[in-house]
Amino acid sequence: MCLYEAKDPDTTHPEYIRITELIEKLKPKGILIERARYDTNPNVARLISLNGEKILPAVVVNNFVMITGRYPSDEEVRQILHVSDSLIERKTHCGCCCIPGYECDE
Repeated sequence: MCLYEAKDPDTTHPEYIRITELIEKLKPKGILIERARYDTNPNVARLISLNGEKILPAVVVNNFVMITGRYPSDEEVRQILHVSDSLIERKTHCGCCCIPGYECDE
């Protein structure tokens, strides 16, 4: 799965933060969500030339544009990547070294 974003995404937006936390949660499990600029994918670049940057962010899987104009929900990420609910589910922060919104795996 690849997430195409604007050249300068709003890194303070709650959805940007949520997807960043999710990416970091999945990385140690060997599940990678790649982030890239839109101009590195011809399909996304073509959609932007037709519709403008309002289609960003865009989610591409196997070179097929699946979602445009928003970040995928946790459930959509789970379905796209075929991972268990426990890897995606947001839980109460345990207060130790966890990413806020996710519980330790211990």
